[in-house]
Amino acid sequence: MPCQDSLSVLARHAMVVVQSGLYTPAQLSALRRTSRVLGYLSVGEDHPLGTWPCLPGSAPYHVAHNAAWGSVRVDAAHPAWHATVRARARDALAHTDGVLLDTLDSAGPAATVALVREVRAAWPRAALYANRGFGLLGELSGVLDGVLIEAFSTTHAPTPALHPPDGLAYTAHWLRAVRALGLDAVALDYADTPALAALAHARAAREGVPTFVSNRTLSLPGGHPCPPPA
Repeated sequence: MPCQDSLSVLARHAMVVVQSGLYTPAQLSALRRTSRVLGYLSVGEDHPLGTWPCLPGSAPYHVAHNAAWGSVRVDAAHPAWHATVRARARDALAHTDGVLLDTLDSAGPAATVALVREVRAAWPRAALYANRGFGLLGELSGVLDGVLIEAFSTTHAPTPALHPPDGLAYTAHWLRAVRALGLDAVALDYADTPALAALAHARAAREGVPTFVSNRTLSLPGGHPCPPPA
């Protein structure tokens, strides 16, 4: 269970993403007084998160084990997966303002779009943010509220690093595309040193996009602090 200190740190942020099942309804209610709270919702992969078990091959919608993340890619068109995602969305949205839709690139594009549209139809007032899913944004622009550009300036490698020039150009391109669609844009970066965190904060400031800079395990509720202006 997250400690009260982590909750007080999260409350300093305008928007936070949480595993909603790890918090009590009272904790989430208190957090929502200061912050916009999004629950995590995986769309293209099944994960053993919180009270959700995930034994590869145990569900009819399981397709392929993703050993790197301990998850399972799914058949996003399978009716049982639709029922599972709706149930998880319902649980998260009972005590949050919306959901962050993750793993959008892991399953079939058409089936993934249909599933996201189903979530929107069921919860028309919920805030829906996509984690990347760039190839689907054209079809989802009227469905989403915003996009999280994960690894905006730095990599999620075992040793995080600033993207090379082509990687920086790639995320800059998608930042412009997200804004052109009228969607809110936020970023997430990874750093293992204060110097790298400072580079990520500086680039985000130049691009005018808010970023949260954390470690690879996202275990810093306050993130790496933004350095003061020179």
